[in-house]
Parts: sequence; structure tokens; C-alpha cells
Amino acid sequence: MPQLQTRGRDLLLCRNCGSTFPEGQATRDGWHYECPTEDCESEGLGEGLRRVRSEQ
Repeated sequence: MPQLQTRGRDLLLCRNCGSTFPEGQATRDGWHYECPTEDCESEGLGEGLRRVRSEQ
């Protein structure tokens, strides 16, 4: 999996497809979150997505 730039953001992990991505890719308004991976319909922090620690 390619390294992602996460400066100032948390990483999120999709519980459905296993993708990891910066928080900013999963939301447009800061309240509603969904997996940005094509063909994945997971949404919601704590439900379909969870925060992971970024290695720095």
C-alpha cells in the first residue's frame, strides 16, 4: 500500500475493504464520513470507519 501524506490529520481504516486513508479524503463537511474507495459503501466513524495511529 503506498505511503500517504498525513500531516495534521488522522488516518482512517475502513472496516469493510481494509483501505487506509487520511481523514480529509473521507469527509467534505467534517461531520459525515464515508470510505473514498470505489465500490465500497462503508460510512460513519466507529461504524464503518475507525481511526488508526499514523507512524511518524
